Amino acid sequence: MKSTQRTTPYYWQGAWIDESEAESRLGELGRILPTLPGPLDVGHVLAACGRLSAFLTNRAGAEYRQLFADLTDPATTGLPAADAEASLTALAHALSPASLAAQLTAELGGITPDRPVAAPFADGATELWQPVGTLVHIAPRNVAVAGVMSAVDGLLAGNVNVVKTSGMEGLFTQHALAALAAADPSGQLRRRLVVLRFSSRNTTWMRELCRPADAVTVWGTEEAVAGVTQFLPAGCRLVEWGPKISLTYLDRTGRRDMDALRGLARDVLRNGQRTCTSPQVVYVDTLDADVLFAKARAVADALAAEAANVPALAPSTAEQAEITNVVTVARLEEHLGLTRAFSAPDGRWHVLADTRPGLSASPLFGTVWVKPLPREDIVRVLHPMRRYLQTVGLHAAADSTMGLSYEFFRAGALRVTPLGAMLDSYAGEPHDGHLTLQRYSRRVSITVPER
Repeated sequence: MKSTQRTTPYYWQGAWIDESEAESRLGELGRILPTLPGPLDVGHVLAACGRLSAFLTNRAGAEYRQLFADLTDPATTGLPAADAEASLTALAHALSPASLAAQLTAELGGITPDRPVAAPFADGATELWQPVGTLVHIAPRNVAVAGVMSAVDGLLAGNVNVVKTSGMEGLFTQHALAALAAADPSGQLRRRLVVLRFSSRNTTWMRELCRPADAVTVWGTEEAVAGVTQFLPAGCRLVEWGPKISLTYLDRTGRRDMDALRGLARDVLRNGQRTCTSPQVVYVDTLDADVLFAKARAVADALAAEAANVPALAPSTAEQAEITNVVTVARLEEHLGLTRAFSAPDGRWHVLADTRPGLSASPLFGTVWVKPLPREDIVRVLHPMRRYLQTVGLHAAADSTMGLSYEFFRAGALRVTPLGAMLDSYAGEPHDGHLTLQRYSRRVSITVPER
């Protein structure tokens, strides 16, 4: 992979350009799609992804070394080495042709979604999937591979993809997508990829970025989504991956299983709780404060046992200040009998037991609430937060799992998994209640007149 200087952090259809050149080209984004010679062959996407996947299994290769350096750069992403290795291993798996073919089949019905198929309820009509057109991705900062995989999904759907990364980020997304384009000898992928790095506060660039978009996909807080929405042209599709909160539920039927709690501990510790599927609250099926505090102690024991096995991410000064504030308040409320706090000697993790059941966001980085929630109250307590609920890590007897899952779905949750698997996924799994490739596509129809 060709190395680039920080003065040229812009990748434009196979070329590395500087800021002035990127600014002059921004007005030409809308011209990319009409000048392409034809539709994108999904076979080229699968083949290129397979080659990049293979590159990422070779730790001595140039591609792996460059991306590993990007992820561990202390000035930007700053991941621990073990976390960077895990991210690249996960990316290699996600890019495997078998995984992507399974995703295409699950979400668009097959690996050739642009081939017409008979409409099920109309004689002489056929339907097929087509790209939405020019797809802009506003990539998140907290998950390095998200922008890459979103662009890959956009390519699978046949779109022109323009990816924006934060002005404070490194060049992981640029280098990864440049390597993907280089793995396609046909040049089809290169012509459909632009990756830009700039701050969202640059309203001039944001306006030019969104002006030709047929769809914009954005991660982030409600404020971040609203900030992007103001730049969308009329008729542009907004694909919102908004803020979510996930939780764990320890049902009364679940066995007293330390292995399950250690799985929960791994879910809490992985990636500093910064992914939307990371648990922030552990609910216990009880109203007894003594039972609640005992379970919190067990969760703390599990975190202590697992902490050495999961790389630690250091919070920023502001993030550490928030953690300190939340833990201090919890310790003060111990005198009222409302809370009980357990912390690692080095501050790596904190378990905050709270007798009040309301859903509370965690300050992350190994900090988790433990709260009471009898199964009869699941919907009543959680439904007010239904728009934000995502994953539930459930520990219950097998014959209780389905019934409890439906209760959480009624409350607004979108996924139910076992403990230890909250951050995992499978090919074609819905994301935030949607199938990504369908959101990046259009369903069109052709009706042939009767002869």
